[in-house]
Amino acid sequence: MADDVEVLAIDDRERWIAAHRDAGLPSQSWHYAWALSASGVRPKLAIVRSGGARMMLPFYEREWLGSIDIATLIGHSGASILPSSTAPLSLWHEYAAAQGWVAGYIQLSTSVDLDGEAVAGELVDLNEWFVLDLRPENLFETFAEIVRRKVQRCSRDGFILVDDRPALSESLRQLFPTAMERVDARIHYHFSPQTLDRWALDPSSIVLGGSLANAIEAVSVFVVAGDEAEYHINGCTKRGRGLAAWLIWNAIVRLKAKGVHTLHLGGGVKRGDGLDQFKQKFRGAPKTLRAVRQIYDRPRYLELCRQANVPPTHHWFPAYRAAPAAA
Repeated sequence: MADDVEVLAIDDRERWIAAHRDAGLPSQSWHYAWALSASGVRPKLAIVRSGGARMMLPFYEREWLGSIDIATLIGHSGASILPSSTAPLSLWHEYAAAQGWVAGYIQLSTSVDLDGEAVAGELVDLNEWFVLDLRPENLFETFAEIVRRKVQRCSRDGFILVDDRPALSESLRQLFPTAMERVDARIHYHFSPQTLDRWALDPSSIVLGGSLANAIEAVSVFVVAGDEAEYHINGCTKRGRGLAAWLIWNAIVRLKAKGVHTLHLGGGVKRGDGLDQFKQKFRGAPKTLRAVRQIYDRPRYLELCRQANVPPTHHWFPAYRAAPAAA
C-alpha cells in the first residue's frame, strides 16, 4: 500500500460510495454526508494510506478570520484507522500543513486503539460511549430491569410502532428541534428540515416511531453500514421521551434481522449525565471516545488566540473558537 492522501467532495458520489464500501462506518457514508450538506456544511472524505494502514476521515473546512481549520463531521463514526496506527495521522498532518490550514480536530472511532503510541498532535479523552453486541440470543434479558420494564410498559400502554418513512420524516422535522430546545442543545444540533428528511428517508437506515391516538410521539433514526449501526438521533414530545428504550429495542430486532452485529449507542453529553446513565442500562461495552488535536500552523494559531483573547491552552479546541464571538 503506497502512502497517499485522496480527498473526495460530495460531488464525487460514486468514488465516495466505493471507498466507503471498503469497511466504512455508518456516519462516514455518502448519504449521511449528503444529508448534512443541506445544513450548510460542505462535507469531504479523506482516505489516507500510510504505513500499511488506511484512515477514513469525513471532515469539513471552517473559516475563522480568513484562516481555515478542519473538523470531523458530527456523528458516531469519526475517523477510522485499519489497522490501528499513528502513521495516517502523521501523513495527514503533513498534508494539512501543505494546504495552509491552521488546525484540525479529529474525532476517532472507538475502534481505534493508539494507546502507548506517539501521535502527531494531542490525543485526548472525551467521553465514554457504549457499544452493544447484538448477537446474543438472550440480549433482552441482559438489559437492566428498568429498561425491560420501559419496553414492556410501552406495549401495554397501547403505543403503536410506526415505520411509515414519509410520516416519520414529517414528524421528525417537528419533533427534533423542539426536543433539542427542551435540553438546551439546539445551538449544537441545528439541522435543516432537508437534512432531517434525508436521514429519515435513507433506505439503508432504520427509522421507527411510536404513536398514540394517531399522533406520532417519538421518532428514532439508526444509520447502518454493513454489520454496524449507530443510534443517530431521536425527536420526541414530552410524553414521547418514555419511548426511547422501546424504540431502541424494536430497532435492535430489525437490525438483527438485517445481519447487523454491533449497535453504537453513544453516550451522554458528559459522563454521568441522565443520557449517559440511560444508555449504560443497555449493558453495552464502555468505550473511551478520543480525539486528536493537531496544529498545522502554530504561529497563526497563536495569533488567532491572541486576537480572540483566549489562552492557547484553553480546553476548547481550537482555542480561539472558545471566544464569545464563536457563539
